Amino acid sequence: MRRGWMNLATCYQVEFPDYLDGYEAETEAKGYLVGVVVSAGGRSFELTVYDRDRLTQEINDELASDCSCFAVPNLLVVQSVTRSEILRAVESLAKGDFRSLVSNSVEQ
Repeated sequence: MRRGWMNLATCYQVEFPDYLDGYEAETEAKGYLVGVVVSAGGRSFELTVYDRDRLTQEINDELASDCSCFAVPNLLVVQSVTRSEILRAVESLAKGDFRSLVSNSVEQ
């Protein structure tokens, strides 16, 4: 079961992965979280969340390897990987009707 948060004013819901419960400090320290799902208007978006430092490290590692690029759909970069920062960023995306995100099928 996912834990979520719903904003009734702008009609969207944010669901955090179950494994985040009890591991918020560790997740913030590692600067990376996958599996955050935003649902709005019959669409679902699965986000990959990074903080700036971890994203820079990931990009550098990928480009130093045999890979010639770094691509992640629905990448969300926040100041720190915490529920409050993620919710604040999603609120900002909601103001633009999530136009910058790619809708995908997410099992619920």
